[in-house]
Amino acid sequence: MDKENTEIDQNLYSRQIGAYGVETMGKLVTLRVFIQGLRGVGVETAKNLILAGPKSVTIQDTTKVELRDLGSNFYCTEEDVGKKTRAEASLE
Repeated sequence: MDKENTEIDQNLYSRQIGAYGVETMGKLVTLRVFIQGLRGVGVETAKNLILAGPKSVTIQDTTKVELRDLGSNFYCTEEDVGKKTRAEASLE
């Protein structure tokens, strides 16, 4: 593993380093994650993974936002209903 590519921001990730350790954080910051589906569990998983600090997170959900999504996806707004996909609404 190239040390230059796994440089960890000690200030930003101090809590994760304390919980996971430096070796695990070194692996985490190189991860590339793909998440399919952004209903309740998917959007919460995406949020938590992004906060943990992987190299990249790709999300995909081609379903248009429905009114019921407003209760499970905290990124969706009433303006998104029927206009944007769940993934598009989650990015903005």
